[in-house]
Amino acid sequence: MPDISEYVVLFHGNLGMGERLQSAQQRRGIENTPWDRLQHVVFVPGLFHLKMAAADAIWRIFLQPNAARLDETSLMQDVGISRPRETGHYGSKPGFHCMHELIMHDSICCRLDCWRVEAGKGDTKWTSLEEFAGSESTWKDIKAMAHTLARNYIAGHQLWRMRRAPAAQRDVQYENGLLLNKYVLIYEELSYAMNIGDIGRVETCLVTLIPMFKATGKHKYANAMTDFLCKVHFMYPEGLKLTIGRRAVHYHIMVNPTGKKGKFRAVDWCVELNNLFTKVTNGGKGSNHTVSRIIMESPLIQIYRNLHTMFQNDFLHVQQTTKHAEADMSKMFQVLCRHMRKHSSNEVVKGRGSHYSIPEVLAKGQELMEKNSVDNEDGGQEAAIREGEDEHPSVDDVAIELVW
Repeated sequence: MPDISEYVVLFHGNLGMGERLQSAQQRRGIENTPWDRLQHVVFVPGLFHLKMAAADAIWRIFLQPNAARLDETSLMQDVGISRPRETGHYGSKPGFHCMHELIMHDSICCRLDCWRVEAGKGDTKWTSLEEFAGSESTWKDIKAMAHTLARNYIAGHQLWRMRRAPAAQRDVQYENGLLLNKYVLIYEELSYAMNIGDIGRVETCLVTLIPMFKATGKHKYANAMTDFLCKVHFMYPEGLKLTIGRRAVHYHIMVNPTGKKGKFRAVDWCVELNNLFTKVTNGGKGSNHTVSRIIMESPLIQIYRNLHTMFQNDFLHVQQTTKHAEADMSKMFQVLCRHMRKHSSNEVVKGRGSHYSIPEVLAKGQELMEKNSVDNEDGGQEAAIREGEDEHPSVDDVAIELVW
């Protein structure tokens, strides 16, 4: 048998792939050697599918409930302005690409409106961002305003006090806007960290996303990410901790196929791209689109891509690619910002109610996780402690590990 004590094999994929791998390891648990027990196989959850799950969680919070679409300051009203022909699509089950663009574009307009409101508080003469931009404020003043925006326009500890105030003093739509700013910024930070290859920041985002997944019914992702983080930081043997915990996983969970700045991609994204070339682009058409044809041509995919590149270079078609330029959204952003200004999306209007109060899913998710932790302790954790075994680490332990 080969000696695999110093080596591991990383398997990247979605949660379905992880479940199959776990099933295979459990089925081979009675074998005699580590090789036969597949102990050298380490599953790494694909971050591209994780990003899709995060976008779907935001859809479940702000777009899935019918009552959440009725307020003038709701996310669905913004969809009606920026994408008036796609409201039905967003109300049913939009794909990842649609949700990603909506989150990015709407969050830009929300922040621009927050800057306008805060600038007006500093000086009443600044009634628009254009006037504020022409005021030639110092960098120190801009940084101070940015810190104020982070404290006052994102849901934090002050939300609890707001929701306990009398109805005449509350602004439920403003509270919903604070939660929207909070959750889209979490998604944006995850997306930015993945693009620049900052796996440490990705892990800190995971600690925040796990309760969100738990509260929105995505329990498989919550459990899988918790298990992954705990294994990486606490459960691997000391002899392999440096290899697995800091190098093998951290250095290979993201790749940069082009070598350009800000172009890191998750490994499962590359797998999906290869599936596109294998099954769709070069998988045959009509009656030729069969499993046998796909298997036969799969080894030639890279050759086809190399030929396309050679033809593009020889015939000077390098710039004539299928990649479209980014759309100019400046006019649409102006329209959306005017809508937010008209309905005071980021300003407090005392006594303003709402058809639907957005729940604080992070607090709800943490409550569910604590309940599950108590149930586990009542079931088998206490017995393990009596036998001298260590308690299982939790997300809180991972958060402390990442901070310190």
